[in-house]
Amino acid sequence: MCGVIGLVYEHYRSDLGRIAGELLKTLEYRGYDSTGGAIQGDDVSVDLRKGVGAPSVMADKLGITSLGGRIFCGQVRWATFGAVDDANAQPHVVGCKAFLYGAHNGNVTNSDELKAWLTSEGHDVLSDNDGEMVVHTIEHCFASLLQNEPEASRELPDVRRRVMRAAIAAASIRLQGSFAAVIVDPKTRTAWAIKHGSSLYCGVGTSEAGGRFVIASSDLSSVLKLTRVVLPMVEGEFVEMSATGYQMYGIRGAGVEALVREPVRSRLQSSDIGLRPPFETFMDQEIAAQEGTVRDVVRLLLGGSAFTQSLGPVFKSVADSDVQQLQAGIDDLRGLTDDDAVRDGFRALVDGASFRRLVASVPANLRDDAVRGGPDALLSAEAGFLGDLLPSARHHGDRVSIRLLDSVLERADVRAWSAAVDAFTAHCVAAIEQRGRLYVVCCGSSFHAAKAGAVFFNAIARSELLAVLPGEFRGQHAKSLRDGDVVLAVSQSGETKDLIDVLNDVIAGPEKVACLGLINNVNSTIGQEKAEVVIPLRCGPEIAVPATKSFMNQVAVFYGLALRLAGARVAAGHLSVTDRAAMAIQVEDRLARLPNLPDLLRATFESTDAAIEEAAQMLYLKPSMHLLAIRHIAVAKEGALKIREVVLNHAEGFEGSEFKHGPNTILGKNTIWGPRQVERLLQTTGHAIDAVAERAADGRLSPQSARRVARAVSDALFSPEGSFALTTEEHALLDQIFDRDAALRTLDSDYPLVFITGPDERDVLLTVSQVNTHKIRGACIVVIAEDHPALQQAASKPPSDNAAYRHVTITLPRTDDTLMTPFTATLVLQRLALKMSLLKMNHLDRLGMVGHGVHPDVPKNVSKSITVD
Repeated sequence: MCGVIGLVYEHYRSDLGRIAGELLKTLEYRGYDSTGGAIQGDDVSVDLRKGVGAPSVMADKLGITSLGGRIFCGQVRWATFGAVDDANAQPHVVGCKAFLYGAHNGNVTNSDELKAWLTSEGHDVLSDNDGEMVVHTIEHCFASLLQNEPEASRELPDVRRRVMRAAIAAASIRLQGSFAAVIVDPKTRTAWAIKHGSSLYCGVGTSEAGGRFVIASSDLSSVLKLTRVVLPMVEGEFVEMSATGYQMYGIRGAGVEALVREPVRSRLQSSDIGLRPPFETFMDQEIAAQEGTVRDVVRLLLGGSAFTQSLGPVFKSVADSDVQQLQAGIDDLRGLTDDDAVRDGFRALVDGASFRRLVASVPANLRDDAVRGGPDALLSAEAGFLGDLLPSARHHGDRVSIRLLDSVLERADVRAWSAAVDAFTAHCVAAIEQRGRLYVVCCGSSFHAAKAGAVFFNAIARSELLAVLPGEFRGQHAKSLRDGDVVLAVSQSGETKDLIDVLNDVIAGPEKVACLGLINNVNSTIGQEKAEVVIPLRCGPEIAVPATKSFMNQVAVFYGLALRLAGARVAAGHLSVTDRAAMAIQVEDRLARLPNLPDLLRATFESTDAAIEEAAQMLYLKPSMHLLAIRHIAVAKEGALKIREVVLNHAEGFEGSEFKHGPNTILGKNTIWGPRQVERLLQTTGHAIDAVAERAADGRLSPQSARRVARAVSDALFSPEGSFALTTEEHALLDQIFDRDAALRTLDSDYPLVFITGPDERDVLLTVSQVNTHKIRGACIVVIAEDHPALQQAASKPPSDNAAYRHVTITLPRTDDTLMTPFTATLVLQRLALKMSLLKMNHLDRLGMVGHGVHPDVPKNVSKSITVD
């Protein structure tokens, strides 16, 4: 929720507003209720521009992009405290006790109490926004502490900076909740970026126009637009940013401690977060990327790429001293942040005797393989870092060397990832031995992925995985934890507030419970502070608000974890001899077919496009639908969530049989009407009113009678008592020109049901039964399944009394494996939601509807990295 930015340059930049606008637009996926920016130049004056609307519109409309300056403090808002209006937009400039300005991201839970206290202390609080409470609270503490200083020194920059550090510590005691904030003292032209439980990233760099700069942001992608050199931060820390550089501090109770923190080079590049042709939305780009991201998971599960595995004998053949020297050289290289130093360090490394001996031991055919594919062939977590070196390669040998370095790093990645997976399976095996439980606590799409994981664990490892929401965990499990239980936290961002609260409770409890993490952002609060073992998702940055590739990678990792746990259970001897043998055969078979998984996603993508388009055309204006799955409830719920998020149509995911226990009452006549039905109704009433107008025009009906009959036409639909105002002749005319029952029948429409099933024969037959049961009661049908004649027949045969019946069958590639359905059907549902969103967005745009909120990347009321309770 929300996004905050602080940026300080050494020198004045005439184009600071342009940079500010781009940074704000980068954060649009985190909030678009309002946009604001405060820019300061070389004096103390602050130009504040803010208003209601998304940064893609407001940055230019407010004139932010035309400003120049040295300091920028900006914010995009996803409203929690306070209405969506100009007063509650951020940043806030205050001057009740001291002149400051700032903004925040997060949730200050005692905001109302703070407002009452601040008002009683003489502060002029202008909004209900908790961001203003943050700025005023720090202002109050700053002003109070500044009074303790000798009057003659209160304006000295060093004094004001020291006092502000103490004020931040004092304010943090009063401010409850999770937030990140940027506060600026205009007099010293110094900014402070504070991490208090919400995401915050800091970067440093040098530009030709502005000299040295420091940037802090709620999101790493905006930092990467300016620099790859970042400063790691954890909760309870802040960075002081000025024209002379930066200094990190840690809050220690009511005091402050200076920290020594070396910058590091980010593994990501700015190109990793950009929209690339031919894609027009990030959601489309990220769905298409899933073949590659899942391939990365498969590669890690199988021990690395074929090229890296082929180098195994090479690494064994070189001297240990050479390997150690090479590894030390790579570590030194990874620690460099200056581009020129990286280039020079790389050349020194590959020109060294140890590396030359390694290259010489690589067979010629593998050297040729090394340079195929260019940057796309680089697979390690440092691929972006090494990719930067390719343009400066001096010759063919340098390009071979970069690929070899990538393989060295890939081997290290595989070992680290496998070590984390092995630690997870060891905790699971120990828990099973002690009759402990395996909890997966997560929210939103991550919860649905965990539900899919529970299917994998049950089917492959014969182990129970309990997927629970944080609130459910607190209500149903927190007081019954036992020694040996395992809690796995799953989160794309690693910053989900209610999930962190659960981990805090578990860590503080008396039971010996392992807290583990499956996350994408390993530098997050969960990754750095809460989980003793972290398994990276490795799906890269996800910019679109709806989770797609992070969800798919979560499902892929759960599938791999189930295979690893099954293997560990076989080795541990938990099961009978017969069961161990059967499990071992299944694991061996699934591992042999695992490399096919990315290709299966590509085949699904290519073979289902036309049918998905047909289904989207049928569904995009339907106001409500149900997705019904046999066994794969996780897929149905995730598909429904995607439709709710980006199409803004109501959708529910149900276990197929459960639909008959009440929800099926929605079939047949109902009062859920979509635009198509309303349009037909208006056309019908319009024809009747036209008939009235014709009679009035040629004198057959007086103006007074025409008005009464015309009003009665509209009243007759939902307020039939209005017709008592008519005369007998007018009643007769109304009956002649308007058939109320026929008009109401235009609202009737078959209700859409989307069926998802795997190829298991029992599941297919249950789905056939449900399709036949529901279509005769007024349903249009979409079936997502592998080819099966009975399913085709059930979906395609129209009910005898419904000539308008419609159906679409989306045929998945044949696998004959129900555990592949979460992959293929999920991909179909993601693309269905995307196409429906685009169709509906274009439809509403053509109608000129302002603020309809339908957009696949930034849908109304949804933001990324939700960190509120």
